[in-house]
Amino acid sequence: MKKWIVILLSVAVCISVLSFLYLFNGKLLPEAPRAYIKSASIDIPVETASYYWKFGKEKNMSPWYAVKDKEAIIVPKNSTIKISFKREPDGPPIIKQVITDNDNRDIETKNSNEITVPSSEGIYMYSISADWSEGSAQYAIKVHVK
Repeated sequence: MKKWIVILLSVAVCISVLSFLYLFNGKLLPEAPRAYIKSASIDIPVETASYYWKFGKEKNMSPWYAVKDKEAIIVPKNSTIKISFKREPDGPPIIKQVITDNDNRDIETKNSNEITVPSSEGIYMYSISADWSEGSAQYAIKVHVK
């Protein structure tokens, strides 16, 4: 009798471990990967505006609200902003200029991970959206072009 209990418990533990590895593809990634954004040698603070991750973990905020009250980081006119992630997304990120809460505009990108800020001085906000097998995330930044 004790032998059967030990066997059943061993099988249950094996099934639990295999299920855990299957759900996380062998990697524990509990939330969206961190984004890193730079212009030349200037680190630009990144806000995670929204994400939806496995097991219903989520955060919902528009990129505009995520950065509207944040201090804008000064970057030179026509400078390049480079975007990278702690873990690369499954495809290229989608980058948009944030005008208001409900107005985001497509912008031209140098490549999938770079944008050039305008030559016009002013405050600019951008959203960066990316997808992974575990979910998706939207990040926001705010720069002051001078």
